[in-house]
Amino acid sequence: MKILVTGANGYIGQGVVKALLANDHNVVATDFKTTYVDDRAEKVNCDLFSVEDPYAFFGRPDAILHLAWRDGFVHYSENHIADLPKHYHFLKSLVDAGIDKVSVMGTMHEIGFFEGRKKGSGEIKKV
Repeated sequence: MKILVTGANGYIGQGVVKALLANDHNVVATDFKTTYVDDRAEKVNCDLFSVEDPYAFFGRPDAILHLAWRDGFVHYSENHIADLPKHYHFLKSLVDAGIDKVSVMGTMHEIGFFEGRKKGSGEIKKV
């Protein structure tokens, strides 16, 4: 199966690409830079949102694993919300082209996270 992995150079993406390759999948790995992506994958450096026809551009993948989130480790970045329509249109274009295997994942960093609690209370402290 040919699987497009976006955000392939990221925290989760690097391991996912290796696991997919180890299971004999054909992987198209994309990110702004693919410096740390396993060399067995087809690497594509690009801005996803500037690609006209993602399905054709990435060689007609059978599935997508979407892990690309700008400013992933910048908690509460305005881009996390501002980019949502761009993610939607990117994914919708792939689904409209015929991809029916879609997975969208990330870490807690795209939306900020809650950690610990205030001393003496059961309240969660926003970090």
